[in-house]
Amino acid sequence: MQFGNIIADQPARTIYTRGLQKKVNRQACQKATGIVETECLGESIIVVAAEVDPRVRRLAPQPMTFDLNTGEIFPTKSALWEALQGTRYKPWMYTPDFLFELMNGRTVFVEGRHSRWLRSNSDFSRVAAAMEQLGHRLTLVTETMFTRAHHRNLRILRALPNRRLEPSIRELIETQFPRCASFGQAQRSFGLTRAEVYAALFQGLLSTDLSLAPFSDRTKLVRVDCDLSHLEVLPL
Repeated sequence: MQFGNIIADQPARTIYTRGLQKKVNRQACQKATGIVETECLGESIIVVAAEVDPRVRRLAPQPMTFDLNTGEIFPTKSALWEALQGTRYKPWMYTPDFLFELMNGRTVFVEGRHSRWLRSNSDFSRVAAAMEQLGHRLTLVTETMFTRAHHRNLRILRALPNRRLEPSIRELIETQFPRCASFGQAQRSFGLTRAEVYAALFQGLLSTDLSLAPFSDRTKLVRVDCDLSHLEVLPL
């Protein structure tokens, strides 16, 4: 389902109001328009992971507001309230954290929640059920899906300014690099820079488990053939 004609220029709900003591994280994202504002570390790492994940074409934060009673979609929360002025109807409002457009053309809504919050708000499962009944896919992402190594490694990869490799470096990896080697060996024995190893991870020439430990000389690298599954860390 396409939502381009519904998404407003600004988020559907405001997460920052002057005077409120509420932390707001602001970050640039190549797969989003403008600055992305998030409410917590859990939402921030989702944005970072989405920028690294090759399945995600683009994302929109707080993309729209649903009335889950009727299935109606509004570009903003305030637009929903304006539509109900003069009525006594009480909507069941829900604004997802993100909308992801995937490379295969599909869309998925993503909600970031802490597992502790979910235990205290068990009725949130009704939201997921309502979205499914309306024909929308909603994926729940919690902090338990990301290790400390994930946080470090994903942010390093995301910050890589150039994800392309020189043809000569690509050929070296494809023809001379062993099936398995450490990060340190890649640098000492083959003259690869850290940036070139990171780029090779993006190119699907090398693979590693991003969840085990932060990048170091001991990081295990495996030579692969156009395999990007190690970057697919989101439950999409």
